[in-house]
Parts: sequence; structure tokens; C-alpha cells
Amino acid sequence: MITVPYLDKVFVNWFRPVAFDDAIDRLNYFYTASLICFFAIMVSAKQYVGTPIQCWMPTEFKGGWEQYAEDYCFIQNTFFIPFEEEIPNEDSDRTKAEIGYYQWVPIVLALQAIMFYMPSWLWATLHKFSGLDLTTAMTDAEKIAAAPSASEDRKKELSKLSLYLEECLEFSEQRRTPVRFLCFRFGRGLGSYMTSLYLLVKGLYVINILAQFYILNRFLGSSYSFWGIQTFVDLYNGREWMDSGVFPRVTLCDFKVRRLGNIHRYTVQCVLMINMFNEKIYLFIWFWFLFVAVVTAINFFYTLLYMSLALLREKSTRQWLKQAVEDEDKYRHKLTVRKFCHQALGPDGVLALRFIESHAGGIVARDVAAKMFNDYIKSLHQSSTKTTSPGILDDGAHESLYVPSKPHGGLMMPDYPTKVAH
Repeated sequence: MITVPYLDKVFVNWFRPVAFDDAIDRLNYFYTASLICFFAIMVSAKQYVGTPIQCWMPTEFKGGWEQYAEDYCFIQNTFFIPFEEEIPNEDSDRTKAEIGYYQWVPIVLALQAIMFYMPSWLWATLHKFSGLDLTTAMTDAEKIAAAPSASEDRKKELSKLSLYLEECLEFSEQRRTPVRFLCFRFGRGLGSYMTSLYLLVKGLYVINILAQFYILNRFLGSSYSFWGIQTFVDLYNGREWMDSGVFPRVTLCDFKVRRLGNIHRYTVQCVLMINMFNEKIYLFIWFWFLFVAVVTAINFFYTLLYMSLALLREKSTRQWLKQAVEDEDKYRHKLTVRKFCHQALGPDGVLALRFIESHAGGIVARDVAAKMFNDYIKSLHQSSTKTTSPGILDDGAHESLYVPSKPHGGLMMPDYPTKVAH
């Protein structure tokens, strides 16, 4: 098969789903964009390969004259006048009744598909500036999921991915900023750049779907605020295009012919068969957009709430560590997990683990979180050993950080043995 160099690769890469997103993101940039592209190709085939318009010509038009008139009427705008009304004589009145959108349907559909894809492209491009490449992380997570349980390859890949996340999240430089339990601070240094960007992209999906409704109404020139619902009601009540003027099948076309120095104006009646397809396509698209708008808005507010409230992020972290940490001291264990969630993971780390869980499975996410938690406790133990002064006695009046005497003692990781630090 002969293909244009790089063109097929560019097209596939642009409209290929990525791993670091959720189902609603894919519904917008992949499924909806692909659906619109399919409709654009279908309309283009009918419009440029088939016969989109046929006109009833005067008897004196022979041969090429008829083809010329039909091509001219398709390129220029036709106008719609209901059958019970008289055709106006003034050109200005005919211009007001023009229908000029059917020629642009494939192009506008293609632009709409690009609009649905743009937020995903921004997310895939800009998230790397956080220092964490999610493509690399998801690739390693796939290797862990594919490797046999308790195998050496799985242990190596688990250690590799955990170390990569720790380096990107700057485990060695623990954040000394106050822990905010209601919301997170914005900024790369505070571990929330990627989360802030993701919430921005979610907001762009909402703005885009609302803009799509505005584009549809402006493009079709409809006076209906809720075009799809009102058009469906018209069809249900038997009020078709002859009355509403929406996607009319029969229109009128004016063109002029110069003969022997005189200009003759002809008005012919044309059948726009393409509008039969356009009506069904846009009616389906409108209700599809309505469905996408509802689920996208719900998903946006849920994600905003989840990533903004620290309690919800802590809950997810405890779920990932539920099988890995023994519950010997609930109070101190809760404090340790809280510090791990806010000081080590941060919003970006929690978001990365969510992507790993949705893409590679909950087992991989729990194992990665347990390995990172194990490394975090060991770093606290080493830091506590270096900074403790033998001349100062603990009078018990101050709260101390929960650091187990044996860093590995509270962790249950059967497939990742840890050496005892003496």
C-alpha cells in the first residue's frame, strides 16, 4: 500500500487515545472527534462525488447549459421561499432568504473535530513541563501489569517506575509549605502544576462543548435557541422543512446570462438532496453534543472537587496503602499517610497514581504506592537519625513524627523484598 510519507503517522498520532486521561476525556477528543470526521467524509463524498443539487431548467437550456446552471447554483447561495408565498422581486429580499451553509458543511465539521481535539493536545504537550512525563510512567506501568507476578522483571520495573516518580516528585526535597487540607496551592514547586493544568483542560472541554452549540446555531442560521429539541418537536408534530425552513430540500436560484449584449435573469427551482443528509446528521450531532455536555460538566466538577479537597486525596492514598501498611497505631499511621500524601506525593503524585490505576489496574497502583511509601518512611528514618541530638531528652510534651524503628516492618509487599537497615 502506497502512503504519503509522515502523513498517515501524523493523522494516527493526532487522533489516537492516550493513557493519561479518563473516559470522559476520550469521549471528547477521540470518540466525538472521530464521529464528526466520519460525518465530514460522508458529506464530502455525497457533495463532491455524487449529485448534491438538481435544478428544473427552462426548455431552451440544452446540454452543457443545464450542467453550468446547476454548478453555478451549488457554488452560489440558493434561497428558500415557502410555496404559499410569492417570490419577491427585489434582490435584497431574495438575499435575506439565502441559504449558504450547505457548501461549507464538511469544512465546518472538520474544524469542529479539531476543536474537540485541541484540549487533549494541550494536555499532552504541556504536562511534561511539570518534570513528570506521563507517557514514560504509563509505559512502565504497562510493563509491570504484563509481567508475571513475583517475577524478577516485575520487581525491576516496579522499582524503576517508583524511583522515576520519586525523582520527578522530588522526594528528597520534602516540601516545607504548610499542608492545606481544603485545597492545594498552585505551582510546579508545590507539586500541583500538572493537576492545575489538568483542571484547566477539563474546563476547556466544558467551554468547547458550549461553544459547539453556539457554532451550530450561528452556522445554520436558526432562530431556535435549542435547535435540536425544537426541530425534533417540529418533526414529531408533522411540521417539516416546508414550514420551518430548516434544511429545505427545494430552493430557488437566480443566475444571469448575457445574450447579444442583453442580460437575462433566470430563476430556477432546485432540489438540494444533500440537505436530507445534513438534517439527519446535524440532528444526531446536536443530541450527541447534549449528552457530551452533561457528562463533561459532571466530570469537570467531580474532578475539581476531588483534586481540590485534601481529604479526598488522602482517602485515595489510604486505599492504595490499605493492604500494604499494618494498622498497629491508627492515629500515628493516619498522620504518616497524611504527610506522605501532601509532602511526598502532592496533588501531582495522586493524579499520576490515578492514571496508573485506570490504565494499568489497581494492583499496579497499590504496588507502586506501597514501594513509594516504603522509600518515604526510610528517608524519614534516615533524616531523623541524622538530626537527633543525644543530649536532648524527649519529655513527651511534644508530638514526634511517626518513624518506625524498622522501616520495613509495617509494609506487606510479598513481591518486593526489602533488606533490614541495621
